[in-house]
Amino acid sequence: MSNGIGEAGEVGGLAADPSVGTDMEGAATLVPQVAAAPVVAGVEAVEMMPISGTRPRMTGAEHFWYILMCIAFGAGYLHKVPMKKALSDAGLGEMTGAEGAWYVVMCVFFGAGYFAKVPVKKALRDAGLVDTTAAEGFWYVLMCIAFGAGYFAKVPLKKALSDDGLVRTTDAESFWYILMCIAFGAGYFAKVPMKKALSEATALPAVSGTR
Repeated sequence: MSNGIGEAGEVGGLAADPSVGTDMEGAATLVPQVAAAPVVAGVEAVEMMPISGTRPRMTGAEHFWYILMCIAFGAGYLHKVPMKKALSDAGLGEMTGAEGAWYVVMCVFFGAGYFAKVPVKKALRDAGLVDTTAAEGFWYVLMCIAFGAGYFAKVPLKKALSDDGLVRTTDAESFWYILMCIAFGAGYFAKVPMKKALSEATALPAVSGTR
């Protein structure tokens, strides 16, 4: 009685290649098994940069102007304090006891220390180094509504991070930085304390150039 299978492996008139079965053996091993990254609903993944112990360096001119700003009633130092606080929040450095004390004093004065920290946290967030809190995000938006104060405060900070290869400034930020520098060097002088704070950070990402 014929069952429709010939000696040559023909099934129902169709030729079946006997080598197919053996070729498919172990085919599963040819497909790489990739573990899926965990996904949290509503949270956008941020690529974080590797951490190293390298510290950015200030130029001779930046050192000079920072000292000059500190002589001017400690302006350079007091501008640096909220920046150190932001870096501390991001786990990129530690504040000294004096810096912690001055930050508290600045916050007592109508939250000056906190509001100065907010644009710094936003610049660090743009660089993928830290996440801002909901309160910081709210106040940054509010500061931007106030004639763009939050944005203009962030621009020199982004420039400082860009100088150290930690982030790339947008065309708009570069434009406003140049414009701020034309205005009696305001952009440059706002960048100097940030460069000083970054030079004191102990755990910044390892970079080989601008991103």
